[in-house]
Amino acid sequence: MLLMTVVQRAIGFFRSIWLCRLLDDTVVGQWSMVVGFITMATPLMMLGFSGAMPRFVERYRLAGQLPKFLVRVLMGTLIGSSVLMTTFLLAPQSIGWLIFRERSSTSLVLNIGLALLATLVFNFIIELVGSLRQVRTVSLMQFLQGVGLTIIGLGTLYLGGGLSELVQSYSISTAIAAIPGIWILLRDWSGLPSSESEFDSKQMWKSLLPYAAALWVMNLLTNTFELSDRYMILHLISGGDEAAKAAVGQYHSGRLIPMLLTSLATMFSGVLLPYLTADWEAGKTEAVQRRVDQGLYGLSFGFTVCAAITLAVSPILFNELLQGRYKDGLAIQPIAFTFCIWAAMVTIAQNYLWVRERGALMGWTLAAGLAVNVALNFWWLPIYGLIGAVAATLVANAVVMIGTGFAMVRVGYQFKSTLIWGAALPLTLILDWKIALATAFASIILHRPTQQWGSDAIKALRTKIPAHA
Repeated sequence: MLLMTVVQRAIGFFRSIWLCRLLDDTVVGQWSMVVGFITMATPLMMLGFSGAMPRFVERYRLAGQLPKFLVRVLMGTLIGSSVLMTTFLLAPQSIGWLIFRERSSTSLVLNIGLALLATLVFNFIIELVGSLRQVRTVSLMQFLQGVGLTIIGLGTLYLGGGLSELVQSYSISTAIAAIPGIWILLRDWSGLPSSESEFDSKQMWKSLLPYAAALWVMNLLTNTFELSDRYMILHLISGGDEAAKAAVGQYHSGRLIPMLLTSLATMFSGVLLPYLTADWEAGKTEAVQRRVDQGLYGLSFGFTVCAAITLAVSPILFNELLQGRYKDGLAIQPIAFTFCIWAAMVTIAQNYLWVRERGALMGWTLAAGLAVNVALNFWWLPIYGLIGAVAATLVANAVVMIGTGFAMVRVGYQFKSTLIWGAALPLTLILDWKIALATAFASIILHRPTQQWGSDAIKALRTKIPAHA
């Protein structure tokens, strides 16, 4: 799974680089807005039902009532998706203005609607397959989506296609990537435990609806928070429509590599949640905290080291691969790495709140971060331009990370120095990549919990290797 994920991210990085080379920064900015809109709209359409599956599928699978549970989840998802798809059909020009700051062609907007529909089907299947802990299948689906978009998308651009054809390529690659999940479900469906006992719909909705509602609000806040800086750059930066789209393109280029780390954390978080849930249902509360502790610090250390190495070679990457056309993107990259690593840590940390079924606390934290982001962008963006937007996003991510830590402690998480060390490491990237690298390795030497984790890992390897041999 790790190998396929690394290869997929490498292919995604290659695709992003070539998109920046083949398109000017205004079209890159439009593509960034399309991807952001799809990312934000898809969970809204699903009303949080499919996202709740990792928490409840195991419960109903063991009870032999999984098919009945899934029928009800699917019905809820269809209700939400039908509303937004109807809006696409009835008001495409308004949707175009929302995404691009201009009334785009109807065909382009309808292509975005089809991409949304394909993404909805893909996400539902991948959530279900992941909930059943078919991790390799999830990894294969994500791999096929990334590789398919690279091959089909770049191929259409080389043949003279534009933004509409690129969106169509996204839809096709997403539909193809769903096939392994559909196949594995059809193959193994008959082997699921079965029970003839009566299904308690009232109890199911009583448990599911608060969880799904909290998840829906959190997804709305998370994706609005993640997209708000780009929307505000598009609508508030001075210089007219073309300058605004170009600024979004520059911002996109500066986040190319940092967002690879964030997407990797999202994958890891999705894999981690079912295992945390299994530990929690088995009463292993200490194991849940230990997994979260190790995940947070390990992610912070590993991502900070990767970011520092990347910053050392970034001038070559931007000057050679991107032909020196994205200088503003290069300038904002250290700050982008910092807030993307913080966002990745929040992605892991919030799993603890979902396992405790206290996801509503995450909503309040994200609302505070969003408010700070919007306020600071209104203040700094007209004065400082792109760098003001990036600085506002940095402060807002710090607010979200601190708020998440307080929320975890409130519901029983034992505060440890690991949280402070993990949060501080990415901040050193703003100073200098050499300082960040030195600090990261010094933390391994000086931080006692990491020494113990390393010792435990070595003991575990020594125990397992002879057994396998």
